[in-house]
Amino acid sequence: CEFLIEADGYFKGKNVKMNEINKHTTIKSYCSNGDCKTNADGINALTAYIIMLFKDSIKSDEYNDYDECFLMWLSDKLLKMYYDSRGKNVRKGFVYLITLNQAYEKYLKKNKVKLDYWDLFGHINGLKDANLIYMAEFYKLLNIICKTITDYKDNGGESKNLITNSKNCLIQYITLYMNISECKSYLKLLNKLKGIYDDFRNYAIEENGSKNNLATNLKKLTKANGEEMNAVRGFISYKFSKKKCNSLDKKNTNPKKPDKSSLQPSNQQKGGQKETPPPQKSETK
Repeated sequence: CEFLIEADGYFKGKNVKMNEINKHTTIKSYCSNGDCKTNADGINALTAYIIMLFKDSIKSDEYNDYDECFLMWLSDKLLKMYYDSRGKNVRKGFVYLITLNQAYEKYLKKNKVKLDYWDLFGHINGLKDANLIYMAEFYKLLNIICKTITDYKDNGGESKNLITNSKNCLIQYITLYMNISECKSYLKLLNKLKGIYDDFRNYAIEENGSKNNLATNLKKLTKANGEEMNAVRGFISYKFSKKKCNSLDKKNTNPKKPDKSSLQPSNQQKGGQKETPPPQKSETK
């Protein structure tokens, strides 16, 4: 979490703060000739930087346990680039037909850095075929989880932000579940994030004992009906079935949607207005 939050600090909106990137000796060293010139250069250098920081902080047998988190983080940045490319016609929250891999090849692949981090995710190549918009929404959940964990580390169980952050985790978790539950790979990814949250929640409750009422204040991540699914941990393989996964953006569902998430149920826009899906054509690379 701390590495993702650090990396987010180098952004202002969709753009990397290039002056700060080039002041950081280690980050800019990943760029060609030790100088990051474009936004894509900065994003690639930052990605390489936080991956290596993380790998250096854990045991080698844990290297592949959290790689999904980096792809979620990268999806968040790529989605902002994609929205920017669509200009005034963009409809934020609408599920466009573009995968993470297509976005990477279109916006980042040609801006090479000294660490080819994309190949490091070869063991989860299937996840690169995930829809970019969904992956960015998964990062929103991860980001809230990280803020919750960081707030607890900094301020302890007495922090007033814990209740709010925990509720926001639950809202985003339910929203994602209502949109992706028919796809097994998305569901596994969702509950891998639940595993990160559960590990933190259990630790905090045990550390505080009867103090601060954390068993209540730190909400369990459940479906809207209160049913709790099992968390997922460790390595996962991903395969996105065309029938169950690639059609999610075309289905017209109308679930009860929690507030505080920008993700609209597939083809369902605010105010109950239906959106005509884009043509059944992948984004060009």
